[in-house]
Amino acid sequence: MTSAKSRVLVVIPARFGSSRFPGKALADLAGQPLIVRTARRARAMQTADRVVVATDDERIVEAVRTAGLEAEMTGEHPSGSDRIGEVAARDGAEIVVNLQGDEPLLDPADADRLVESLRSDTAADVATCAHPFADRDSWCDPNAVKVLVDRSGFALYFSRAAIPGVFPGRESEPEALAWRHVGIYAYRRRALERFLQLPVSELERTEGLEQLRALEDGLRFRVLRIEQSPVGVDTPDDLEKVRRIWRTNEGTPDGSAG
Repeated sequence: MTSAKSRVLVVIPARFGSSRFPGKALADLAGQPLIVRTARRARAMQTADRVVVATDDERIVEAVRTAGLEAEMTGEHPSGSDRIGEVAARDGAEIVVNLQGDEPLLDPADADRLVESLRSDTAADVATCAHPFADRDSWCDPNAVKVLVDRSGFALYFSRAAIPGVFPGRESEPEALAWRHVGIYAYRRRALERFLQLPVSELERTEGLEQLRALEDGLRFRVLRIEQSPVGVDTPDDLEKVRRIWRTNEGTPDGSAG
């Protein structure tokens, strides 16, 4: 049996009431709810000892358990991170992965690399993913979160703004210096506990990015470069894109039947 000191817990926070897409977690993706598809992808990770969906909605719990997967009911929480913290407090795993419930196309190998990068780097408190921008338009999009990385591979800053800024009159390609952040995190247990005890910071409030709370307090983010971002589901239009990709990949990119 894997000891608590080396165990990896993957928690997928899910709620029914999404402002842009109510009921998103239970939306159909090739015959199964979106949250079930995402959990099955997470189960394909080689490093995961336990995968659990954390929610405060009985409908989501029933859908996940009916599919033979694990779900836990939690209390009311202001964020997915707080919901993850409740589950992690009962589990005791040393590494806790925060995987969004609307990422059914996540490559499990990327999540495994994230865990291994945290295991191998004692200087890192948190590990996360990013990839180069495809074009300047996406770099300018405030919905695309940017991260600047230092020479050692640690995050300098996260922003919705098009960073780094360009000095007037200077010819450059700043979008090549920033990476697009992908919202999956692997925390050391002590780092997650520390983060959840911190008050909301001014930078976090200004940018609407909770990782800035941790960065301001001195937590170090190892940034793993991946080739491209999986298509997440924020809106019904996004779901249609994912459905098309799913069909193109023979309908079962998670390796499950049907």
